[in-house]
Amino acid sequence: MIKVQEEVLRDTLKLAKGGDPLVREDLISAHKAFIARVSSKACGRYLTWDNDDELSIALLAFNEAIDTFDLHGGVSFESFVQMVIRRRLVDYFRKEGKHQHLYLSPMNSEDEELSRYELDTSLEQYQESENQEFFARVLEHFVRVLCDYSVTLDDLIKVSPKHRERKETLTRAALALSNNPELMAHLQRQRLLPIKELELLTGIKRKALEKGRKYLIALALILSKPDFYPLKTFMQIPEEPGERV
Repeated sequence: MIKVQEEVLRDTLKLAKGGDPLVREDLISAHKAFIARVSSKACGRYLTWDNDDELSIALLAFNEAIDTFDLHGGVSFESFVQMVIRRRLVDYFRKEGKHQHLYLSPMNSEDEELSRYELDTSLEQYQESENQEFFARVLEHFVRVLCDYSVTLDDLIKVSPKHRERKETLTRAALALSNNPELMAHLQRQRLLPIKELELLTGIKRKALEKGRKYLIALALILSKPDFYPLKTFMQIPEEPGERV
């Protein structure tokens, strides 16, 4: 039953992302209670649609989540929505200075400064916690995908290049691979690195490519799949070859 519901939601999201305004409207209406619950929890108080701007921000965040959600990722839509709503509310609080709703009584200027500092600190800690939770889910999904290629996280730690020159060489190869749909299709279909084609494409020696096979596969997957982008820092991948990380 749960699987059926997930498939229905996936189909609905696909239609909404594809530009069907009625489906999008129905999807938003069906989740209004969920949006209000997530927003109220984030703000630490009960919110109502007629009186609180925070729910308007949350509604825009939900709409954004529909457009940016990866249908093929390993994160559930509701978890992704919660992350987007909470981040947008944090941005809203900071931009607008909307801290007053947390004050229990009138304050003098010193108390107000302290409360603002405490709120900013708690929001930063909360966002950091959310980031860590989201990163953990992405990493867990990445580890499962790596298993299909007979690569483990321990393997990556062991084979990660220690020398900058070798790391730059493998990064260049991974970028070339990830930007070549035909070679990526071969990798994903055969679960094997297209060594010969990659050697011709990059000019990097076969021996170097074979030695860095596991590292190359991991980098190419991260660079080619948007839902793995948060792992770029974890793998210390520069934006361009030769760039320091």
